[in-house]
Amino acid sequence: MSKKLIAVFLALVLIFSLAGCSNSNSTKTSDKTTSTTTDNNSATKTEAKQDERDVRYPAFDFGGKTIKVGLWWDYYYDSDNTSINDDPNLSNAKTAQMRLDNVRRIEKKYNVKIKFENLTWDGIIKSINTSIPAGTPECDIYLTDLQFGIPAVAHGLAQDLSKIAPKNSDLFNDNKIVRPLKVNGGTYLFQEQGLQTSGIFLGYNATMIKELGLEDPQELYKNGQWTWDKFEEYCKKGTRDTSGDGVADVYGFGGVFTDLVNGLMMNNGGSIAATKTEGLSSKPTMETLDFINKLYNVDHSARPWNTQDWNDNLLAWSSGKVMFWTAQAWLLKQEADKASSNGGSGLPFDYKIVPYPVGPSGDGKLYSPVQGNWYMIPVGVKDADKVYQIFEDFLDWYNGDTSLRDDPTWFESCFQNEDDVKLALDCDQNQKLDIWSSLSSSGFDFGATIWQPIIVDKKSTVAQAVEAAKPVLQGALDKFWSGSQQ
Repeated sequence: MSKKLIAVFLALVLIFSLAGCSNSNSTKTSDKTTSTTTDNNSATKTEAKQDERDVRYPAFDFGGKTIKVGLWWDYYYDSDNTSINDDPNLSNAKTAQMRLDNVRRIEKKYNVKIKFENLTWDGIIKSINTSIPAGTPECDIYLTDLQFGIPAVAHGLAQDLSKIAPKNSDLFNDNKIVRPLKVNGGTYLFQEQGLQTSGIFLGYNATMIKELGLEDPQELYKNGQWTWDKFEEYCKKGTRDTSGDGVADVYGFGGVFTDLVNGLMMNNGGSIAATKTEGLSSKPTMETLDFINKLYNVDHSARPWNTQDWNDNLLAWSSGKVMFWTAQAWLLKQEADKASSNGGSGLPFDYKIVPYPVGPSGDGKLYSPVQGNWYMIPVGVKDADKVYQIFEDFLDWYNGDTSLRDDPTWFESCFQNEDDVKLALDCDQNQKLDIWSSLSSSGFDFGATIWQPIIVDKKSTVAQAVEAAKPVLQGALDKFWSGSQQ
């Protein structure tokens, strides 16, 4: 406390000394110099940060042109906006102002306008598939979902960024601003960097686990004991007839097959359509399908698949019908918020998450599929190198301070404890691209060729279904990568 008082006393002495000195003209000059020096030091620091962007992205005159970015929602902010209040969902005035100021910075630096155009979901797909092949792309940049972004690459509609982006671009160096996605040997897609929040994992009913006297799955994972065998054991114990009618009404597992297949397969070193050659019959993938078959058809510990209602499979967990489920952050928050809305008391149980268990062919790392939205520059865009540089510079609205960009508030609100937040982020650190779910229009439908005969109809063994599906999958891959229009 005495040190603090001394510091305050010295500060007061300095203030009064400066105030007394202000009576003389000569001291006024000295005062002004001191003040200017302080301001200049502060300004120099700011300019130094700004200079980092200007060194990486040298200014040039783009002739007053407009760079049009197509997407399927309203984006803020672009050159049409003059106030942060233009955004009806404004939540953070500080970062909103930084984004708006950044628009003005880019406009001045390059003599350019930035325009984000909401084309709607169907509209952006139509624009990509019609305007680009015609040689007159409607937009200079498109934001794509992988459902239509990967086909656009396969059909030669996207430019290879490795051939147009500046060599000192963040894309090929630090990846602090953008994240590249390699497809078919080239870098055609990129997205804005941020928290890795699209990982997949298993959710579990922690209350149910405790009631059954089972060890917490997170502890098993921490101790390297979270394996397929342990997951199977838990699923069996979680499957029960609570009503006494002789029919199970609570199952050890329930969820959607897309995430289940990816979660188990990728963490077992397998793939289905990660390359131009089918991987369905590979050892890791066959092991995955055999294990899923065991859960559903041998142990009967997985909730029967509802062919009529996808959401019944996806949301069974929130009504306590399953102990483990296929989970993502948004899904947990959606159901928890729904249960708390309109005076509700929330979900009647505690929930937690755990990574997908490691399979016998897995390497022990955590994997999730590549997801999210990805930008591309279409073939036919003139001065694509300049368009890319301007846009990458535009994306660094936070001037290197990623804490402004990566606000974890929403993500953290999806979970009930900090351990879950960390695990969810860990699950998304290693991403794998496997396009099997994007091949239906090319002739391969996993649900119809694999899931239906094995899990729903129960008329085929795994080996039989895979043998029948292999040529179908290979044909779809050949068509997909040949550039044939769908």
